[in-house]
Amino acid sequence: MKTSEPLSSNLDLSALRLALRAVELGSVAAVARELDMLPATATAAIRRLEQQLGSALFTRNNRALRTTPEGEAFLLRARDALAMLDDGMGALRAPISEVSGLLRLSVPVDLGVQSLLPLLDEFLALYPQVQLELFMSDRLSDLGREPVDAAIRYGRPEQPGLIVRKLKDNERILVAAPAYLARKGVPVSIEDLALHDAIGLRIAGRPADLWELHEAGRVVQVRPRLRRSTDNGMAAHLWAVAGQGIAVKSRLDVLADLVSGRLCHVLPAVNAGAYPLVLALARGAHLSARVRALGDFLQARLEGR
Repeated sequence: MKTSEPLSSNLDLSALRLALRAVELGSVAAVARELDMLPATATAAIRRLEQQLGSALFTRNNRALRTTPEGEAFLLRARDALAMLDDGMGALRAPISEVSGLLRLSVPVDLGVQSLLPLLDEFLALYPQVQLELFMSDRLSDLGREPVDAAIRYGRPEQPGLIVRKLKDNERILVAAPAYLARKGVPVSIEDLALHDAIGLRIAGRPADLWELHEAGRVVQVRPRLRRSTDNGMAAHLWAVAGQGIAVKSRLDVLADLVSGRLCHVLPAVNAGAYPLVLALARGAHLSARVRALGDFLQARLEGR
């Protein structure tokens, strides 16, 4: 009895890549512009792909491109499969130990601007065959859904199935500008914080109006008097430097300001908890020589900070 060929052998991979890019950009028209092709041509390619699959990938309306539940599940797996295929093709052209290819990396905004950009420039100079696509956001990346290979984040991501490599021990601390402390006074106890203006930061589900502070083995929950709050770590940082209040920030984010005197460490015996810097890897990304090289590089460079 003659066996039928697997469906995957007949798939149009160029149309599949086009569909995946449409999800990333939010529309087929945007992909068409990027590829310098007619929108009708791109739409027809995706329709042929759906016919091959026997299932709709997208729902059609005039406002937004949305994946069907079946399309979303398929495209998630297809993205991983194409990434593995690309890595395999690259391995045919270069030794597995060669650090080369596209590295898609997500980093927090404040840490990225303050510390990581020059380090990443140094990494690219060290490995000239690597291309970097950098995504900067304080929002936690879902590495199963977003087009990134790895994310540098504070704390341990709760997403299951990730491979997490610690880059640096770190903690969150209280900071304020000298001008603010001269104007409002220097707190000498946790209780004094109730008399001060606070800068709140809402990230990863952490409320802006509740600080959990650690001092000599005790944990104290404080509801500061918020004058300003934001979901952007760099905005909170700039407000603190401008003398607008006391902020809870990662020590790594404000290290240069502490050294220069632009910020002061408020209540040095108090911290807001451990906040390690980690490299979180998508499935299969840990096998990539470029991702391993990035982890080794950053761990070495951050060791003395």
